[in-house]
Amino acid sequence: MLTRLASYLKRQHLALFALFLALGGTSFAAGNALLPRNSVGTKQVINGSLQANDLSTTTRNALKGSRGPTGPAGAQGAQGSTGSTGAQGVQGAPGQPATKLFAAVDAGGTLTKSSGATSAQRTSAGVYRMAFTTDITNCVYLATGGQDAGSLFLDYHLYTSRTATNTVKRRDLR
Repeated sequence: MLTRLASYLKRQHLALFALFLALGGTSFAAGNALLPRNSVGTKQVINGSLQANDLSTTTRNALKGSRGPTGPAGAQGAQGSTGSTGAQGVQGAPGQPATKLFAAVDAGGTLTKSSGATSAQRTSAGVYRMAFTTDITNCVYLATGGQDAGSLFLDYHLYTSRTATNTVKRRDLR
């Protein structure tokens, strides 16, 4: 097939070239003679074929009228779908360190070991009151009982005041 095409082009190349020049030249001459440079007539424009960027700036500005009053607001649209989770935020500044307060009290109400405790006293049988250097109103409290030998079946109740004191009452469950 290619050999037949090559043979045809060898024989007819001059005639094809002459036909190309004749048709192309006539079209070029007609375009230059009938239309001035950079012009398009009404017959050549199809509705919707020209865009704003096809017009000059002067023409675009002439097409703009004065702005009218704002119309009424439209109805509320439907709720959109939830967006994806955002990126992890930066880590905040570290908080203040926790304060460890404790008091070890013997059976007589005397402080044996402490951290932040200023005093301890036995107010009655099984009731001890401790005072600390810091306000403990919003703190977590824990009271445990202990003895050197035997089992311990005691229930402890914590009572706090709005000052820096705690009262621990012991109840024997035996």
